[in-house]
Amino acid sequence: MSYRSVRGLLDLVSLPLRSLPLSVLALGGLLLAPSARAAAEPGEGEEGPVATITSLKLEEGALRVGILWSDKQALPEGAKLVSYDGKDSANDSVEVSPQPGKESEVKLEKALLRPWETGWNQRLVLVDTKDPKAEPLATLPITVNLDCTDGDDKCTLTVAPGAASNSDVVHLSAELDEVITKLEESNPDKEIDLIEAVKANNPRLLGEALAYTHAMSKYMLSGPCTCVWQAVYTHSPAFLGYGINFTNASGTLAGWNGPGAKHSLVAIGGNASGIATSVTGISQVRLKLNCTKWVFYYYKDIILNWPWGKVIVIPFPFPRLVPCISSCTARFDHQGRVSGSTFVTYTSPGSSATAKEQAVYRVDGTPLLTPSVSQGGSFNQINGATVFSNIGSTGRVDSYGYVQAAATFPYFASASVANGHSIAIHGYARCPYGPNGHAAVWTYGTSQGIPQTNSLRSSIQNFFLQWGILTLP
Repeated sequence: MSYRSVRGLLDLVSLPLRSLPLSVLALGGLLLAPSARAAAEPGEGEEGPVATITSLKLEEGALRVGILWSDKQALPEGAKLVSYDGKDSANDSVEVSPQPGKESEVKLEKALLRPWETGWNQRLVLVDTKDPKAEPLATLPITVNLDCTDGDDKCTLTVAPGAASNSDVVHLSAELDEVITKLEESNPDKEIDLIEAVKANNPRLLGEALAYTHAMSKYMLSGPCTCVWQAVYTHSPAFLGYGINFTNASGTLAGWNGPGAKHSLVAIGGNASGIATSVTGISQVRLKLNCTKWVFYYYKDIILNWPWGKVIVIPFPFPRLVPCISSCTARFDHQGRVSGSTFVTYTSPGSSATAKEQAVYRVDGTPLLTPSVSQGGSFNQINGATVFSNIGSTGRVDSYGYVQAAATFPYFASASVANGHSIAIHGYARCPYGPNGHAAVWTYGTSQGIPQTNSLRSSIQNFFLQWGILTLP
């Protein structure tokens, strides 16, 4: 892959405007990207993923995970679900018995142990027990947070899907990022009591704000203007998405939408009026520099109602901080990939079928990939860009799938779509008071089967290896 630098154009931007992302300033040319490059096309006859993680919840002293197994391809004789903490150490595992077309629910009783020590960003990996070193059957980055709706001194753990990153990146939701950004913009050069301000503006985010400041506190934030890498992840459909399963006289719809831009969908016609539906999704990751000075902070004990039957008291930092604009500029390298496949079959007369798949990959709002196919077509494209900013940069994928099928007896009609995507962002900065070095953030998902899953993982790994960063997507 080739990239075109915008370094020379940075000098054309006046100093007062350098606090803005260059992509905002760049109508017509500062954001430069190479032309789209096609990757290897997904194979024909794809049968979807071997396993899909469909539920995630803390219940009865354990992390309970739902795993839906494919009924269209060979399954391993046995599988194991392994949980890794924020230091990438395995802390629990459980054996799983795959059953075609059925959902397994397993529980991990030692997962998520002491995230305030091991890290708030963790992951789940499903492997074949006969070949645990082979490519995983499924992976899921998870973000651990707190729910403090009963007050800022009584909290419980929560868990949700997230993006993945190296260890030097602090994660937060788009909602909390928006609240903090507004606070900083409305109080330039003024002290902000962050926890109290979040509590007053959106008390529902209090628990996440506590986990966020705890993660931030491990960095030295007492300098004149210290910056920290942050990842802001958002996706719709939210959480793990939702299943589609509907049948009436007009036909049958089946599939899964989400999380984010990933989906699979099948329509089978039942009568002449037919059946149709569409799905949409968004996956977005922003890598940014958050720059502040913690002028003062104190620790306050938080009572944590531990889901494993204990009550633990943990000291959390309550900072008073002043936002600032760093004099450094970071480089953000992007790689995005989108894939999609469509399939139709029908017998004439008296039947019809339509399948459409579209995707858009953007960097800071600028479209770099916009493929669209229908009626048996497919796409698999990759592209990238490099931008410079002292704030941050965003990668986003929007997806759309549509199926329609109509048939009268004894004729037949069906239509199906499947897709995949990946977003990877590399950041590099050398700032007077930090950070100095690299950051890596990524997310991906596909309903197109094991070969495409492995291909997406490989493209993410190879992208970051350019800077010597080893990743485990």
